[in-house]
Amino acid sequence: MIRTVLTLRAAPERVEEILDFYRREQILQESLDLTRALASEISVAADGSGEVIVTALWPDERAYQEWLDHPARERTGPALRELLEGVEVGAGKVFEIDHGVSKHDA
Repeated sequence: MIRTVLTLRAAPERVEEILDFYRREQILQESLDLTRALASEISVAADGSGEVIVTALWPDERAYQEWLDHPARERTGPALRELLEGVEVGAGKVFEIDHGVSKHDA
């Protein structure tokens, strides 16, 4: 299993714009609906720095590559690229998950 992490460093006043776009276009849900993704999140640094991370959990790297290659990504690609103009977009990273634990609702 792998986790992907994309880091966006935006001016703090741009963060809500980015979040609104992801919500409105349902980008996280679309990645789940169209691929084998297991989970996806978008998070904002609590310190107000403007850092945003987009993470997803995938069964393997092939599943992630299917999302990268999916033609549906072009639906929002141009608008997202325009929105992120002037935002520092870090290279996406892939992490292999060694092990984990979680609590389940009783």
